[in-house]
Amino acid sequence: MPMDNDVSDDLVDAGRGYENLFVPALFEAWTKHLVDGARIRDGSHVLDVACGTGVLARSALARAGASGRVVGADPAPGMLAVAKEIEPAINWLLCSAESLDVDDAAFDCIVSQFGMMFFEDRRQSADEMYRALKPGGSIAIAVWRSVEHNPAYADVISVLEDQVGTAAADALRLPFGLGDAGEVTAVLESSGFAEVSVDAMTETATFPSSRQMVEAELRGWLPLFDIFLSEDKIDEVLAESDKTLGKYSNSSGEAVFPTSAHIFTGCKM
Repeated sequence: MPMDNDVSDDLVDAGRGYENLFVPALFEAWTKHLVDGARIRDGSHVLDVACGTGVLARSALARAGASGRVVGADPAPGMLAVAKEIEPAINWLLCSAESLDVDDAAFDCIVSQFGMMFFEDRRQSADEMYRALKPGGSIAIAVWRSVEHNPAYADVISVLEDQVGTAAADALRLPFGLGDAGEVTAVLESSGFAEVSVDAMTETATFPSSRQMVEAELRGWLPLFDIFLSEDKIDEVLAESDKTLGKYSNSSGEAVFPTSAHIFTGCKM
């Protein structure tokens, strides 16, 4: 369905915080791999599934051009409100990956960046993407590799385990829980995608500081799992993370570290 303009200020503020911190620090670097992997070209009709605040959709629009068409779909109204603020030329849809509000065989290319780990029903989501793709169309999906391949986040998880507990550590492990490439390949193939291939790739994350990176997780991510820390506890965790993550700081105080993901590509015959 089209995005509802009546979105709470709290949700919009959260979306803006995500766009301002995590998009440039972590996610923007990956968009080129999806745009290339899905073979987006001038005039392409593109669907971005689990689009968030739209960084990948905007990259797709830059490649597809004025003769193309880009649609972004996400179940989070705050994210979509911010996406629309930034780029009103894209059609933003409020819907889940399991129930895409689009026509059959409507798109030349479908992309999804770091969303599949959170889909409630991955097979149904893959079925929906297959339904929405034209015959001959291409898909590209990014999924984080396991936390062992993302050492900075392994370090943050270790701090949370020691300072907060297993539930907090598990909450941050969640995005890295689909690191088995064979599992994702099987889902895509079972939905009908052909010529499925996977590449392990590495990009560089650059946060303003390690403290800002960790504090965003404490104040923004953990509360989604009903984990709320006192200000004193947040200060304790940040002090410990400063020591553990100091090795990633450059001369300007930025936290710079490698991140690793699998890029899956395939097509609809």
